[in-house]
Amino acid sequence: MDILPILFDFWQVIIPIAVFLVVLLASNRIGKFFSFFRLPLITGFLIAGLLIGPDILGVLSRQAVDSLYFVNQIALAVIALAAGNELRLKEYRDRFRSITCVTIFQLLTFLGGTAGMYVLTSYVPVMADLPLVSRVAISALAGVILVARSPSSAIAIVSELRAKGPVTHTILGVTVIMDVIVIIMFAVSVEITHAVFEDIPFNFSFVVLLLLELGLSLLCGVVLWQIIVFILRIGIRGIVKSFSIILIGFAVFVMADWLAEWSEHHWSNKIFVEPLLVCMIAGILVTNFSTYRNEFSEILHRVGPPVYLAFFTLTGASLEIQILAKTWQIAVLLVLIRMVTIFLGSFTGGKIAGDTPRQNWIGWMGYITQAGVGIGLAGEIARQSDFDPWGSELATILLAAIIINQVIGPPLMKWVLTFAGESRLRAAGHDFDGTRDAVILGHKTGQPLMLAERLILHAWEITLVVVDGDLEEEIDRPGINVVTLPDISEESLGSMELDHVDALISLLTDEENMQVCELNYEKFGIERVVVWLDDSITYGKRCHDLGALVLDPKTSMVSLLEHFVTSPTATSILLGLDPEQEVEEVTVRDRILDGVPIRDLKIPHSVTILSVTRDGHALVSHGYMTLQLGDQLTVMGPPEVLPYVAVYFDR
Repeated sequence: MDILPILFDFWQVIIPIAVFLVVLLASNRIGKFFSFFRLPLITGFLIAGLLIGPDILGVLSRQAVDSLYFVNQIALAVIALAAGNELRLKEYRDRFRSITCVTIFQLLTFLGGTAGMYVLTSYVPVMADLPLVSRVAISALAGVILVARSPSSAIAIVSELRAKGPVTHTILGVTVIMDVIVIIMFAVSVEITHAVFEDIPFNFSFVVLLLLELGLSLLCGVVLWQIIVFILRIGIRGIVKSFSIILIGFAVFVMADWLAEWSEHHWSNKIFVEPLLVCMIAGILVTNFSTYRNEFSEILHRVGPPVYLAFFTLTGASLEIQILAKTWQIAVLLVLIRMVTIFLGSFTGGKIAGDTPRQNWIGWMGYITQAGVGIGLAGEIARQSDFDPWGSELATILLAAIIINQVIGPPLMKWVLTFAGESRLRAAGHDFDGTRDAVILGHKTGQPLMLAERLILHAWEITLVVVDGDLEEEIDRPGINVVTLPDISEESLGSMELDHVDALISLLTDEENMQVCELNYEKFGIERVVVWLDDSITYGKRCHDLGALVLDPKTSMVSLLEHFVTSPTATSILLGLDPEQEVEEVTVRDRILDGVPIRDLKIPHSVTILSVTRDGHALVSHGYMTLQLGDQLTVMGPPEVLPYVAVYFDR
């Protein structure tokens, strides 16, 4: 008979988890739907959770939401570790003065938010009748959360725009540091609020206990740092490392709850270690004081999407519609108060730091966005049993404000970075003009000339560019135009009128190749770029992110030998060693061919279509596949026939 309660408790947990997993699939779809309207994914997740939650469709009951509390704890551990990971001290040294001044005066948001919330508590029924000191404590909690920013959103926008410059560096630095400060302020504010509602006197003992808790949180953060480094050091699979770090982060929350209960039972004083602070400190230490920063970042990047999906969906499900309907005006007013105080803090701090007037007037728009940390802290308020009944109402108001900030913040930040001239979006390409043109860059004419002669056989017109060097010989060959340039710069390359070029091959030094990729990405927009890199470890990913195809001579020869062993016929054809067969890529540009099945194409029988690449995905070709404009076809056939086939698709 004793087994029955255990089985009942087991199913009480398993069934909500199973339902929640199904809910997540729907939430992911809804989130992607909202992204089509250029809204953040998390907005879609929150709305999905709200729809599926107990107040609308009721797929998840209120009891089920409460039983999934551990999901929030796991997510908050990841969010805090990620917040610490984003504070990279060395990267903000060049803008230290500006970042420091703006950060200090950005704390006006706390003062403005606290004052504004205190006034607005008179219009929230469960708060209006509370004593003065209680309303001040509640308002301070709200003020702390309004200070929170969104480093992940800011970094995503900067990466999307490839933004660089003083405005970008200042916004990133302030955003990251503010989230670190917010977590510390929240830990202190929660303890003070507990003291207010439990009638604990504000005396010397209280201050000592508060300092003890902060010191203990710091110590636990150092211990967690060493545990994470140990996990990263040992030779286990990446997925096991990821799971272990998540489990250790969750264990911090379990330990904090146990310590609070144990200390209250044995000492009559509750000692609370703030798990968010512990995880954040560990994240900072791993990032700045270990050799595992990159691997740690990759793990957090890998586990982030599914964890955030679960967290934001569950947060949306926990929102109470009745409270939201009554208090949305208060949320809007808090957003406006926050924007005013952010402007005042940013402008004042920038003025003292000596930033340009232009930066001071527009920089504040980069600090509006809120996301993970703010939502996590609001959720923590809702789950504090000592904060009933006002905790859930305050959390709902703050979550509504955060959603508004998350919707309006990213577009404002994009506009700021673009207006400041720090956006480096990819330049637009050009339409095919009927002639396949390639530019080959090199310091000498040896290898570039050999490549040019090979490309001419495939009906390419070549411009051979010698950079900062002398011509070794006079080149007078049909189809090859020779140009000399003094250096690699926007002015030098711009003088060549590259708006008609279809391929760019750079055989310069690694740094020059990187510069070529940067300039092409930002200014010229040539779609097909190939670079030869000696140090692909340092430059490979950066060039690849700029749309370049990277050739590494150290590995390419080994790879070539491997393919000669495993696929000798195909490799010989690919390298042009078979005089009767060659392989070439052509692009479907003729509108007449749009929607035409492959079996209806009027191409020679000696030509075979090996594959079709569409939107970056390789497709196996068959006779019934219909072509689309922009498709890239890999074709094989006699060398004398292929140029005519290319014209057939290109015209």
